[in-house]
Amino acid sequence: MSTLEPTQPKADAALREHSSLRQWILDHDDRWLFIITYITLAVVLSIWISLFWLVAVVAAHGALEWVRHQHFDARPRGIVIRVLWELKLDIALIILALVVTVYMEFILGLAGLSGVARAGLSSGARFAGWQRAIRGVLLSVDDAAQLGRAVVRGNDDDEQGDAERARCIWGGWTQPWSFGDWLSLSLSAIGVVLIALCPMVTDHTVTSMWAEILHELHPFPPQSESG
Repeated sequence: MSTLEPTQPKADAALREHSSLRQWILDHDDRWLFIITYITLAVVLSIWISLFWLVAVVAAHGALEWVRHQHFDARPRGIVIRVLWELKLDIALIILALVVTVYMEFILGLAGLSGVARAGLSSGARFAGWQRAIRGVLLSVDDAAQLGRAVVRGNDDDEQGDAERARCIWGGWTQPWSFGDWLSLSLSAIGVVLIALCPMVTDHTVTSMWAEILHELHPFPPQSESG
């Protein structure tokens, strides 16, 4: 019996650490450390390097959601649906960022700036700067939504019972959809349609459009030469 006693505190400590980690994963959307880290990485990496890093950050978030939802649904299909629902705004922002990528010259044309670019008065770096600025505006929407969701959930903790709170947080598609739900799904649908129409609306061919998308999804895309 004495030989087991020294191992018992270690086992208890490991159990507490596992329980704390599990609880952190379950509550990660309400943790300010996660929210601030998520927003910072998504914005900084995707704006200054490439969209690949936004996809990577969202995928990491999806992994946490997968672990969390395994506690509420044993069916892989059910977990996938729950994870996609939780990430719907992030996915919409990725799609819209790709829309900006393939429509950039078209957007500048509407703003009366494409002629300047074609005349060589705007460098590749300047063009990328416009992309970053527009992408930053899009990502700020996601930032505001993440912060707003954390605040709303914090208020829900004070106002709702456990069962009601669980229904609101887990599997929210079964409840009446909010404005944010409809907005996220609508933006995704509009973005997919715009990408499909891109070769008909812009000067892109299907090949050049996909080349632009793959370039933007490269972890470290080659920088355009200035001048």
